[in-house]
Amino acid sequence: MVENGNKTAKPSKKTEKKIEKMNHAPAQPEIHDLIGQRLRSFYDEVATQPVPDRFVELLNQLEAKSSSKKSP
Repeated sequence: MVENGNKTAKPSKKTEKKIEKMNHAPAQPEIHDLIGQRLRSFYDEVATQPVPDRFVELLNQLEAKSSSKKSP
């Protein structure tokens, strides 16, 4: 199989069967719900952490540069 001038290996029959099986796998809403709950939990944990001082310094510097460029 040639793609964009580069040679690429064609997937083996075994790989093709696995891909086909994955594409036809029944939906498992309980797994999707569990993944969603864990992602929300992780996001909530990260979102409640304070912003590091270094980030605040960088944001203040960026804001100062931005405002000095706007005022003539």
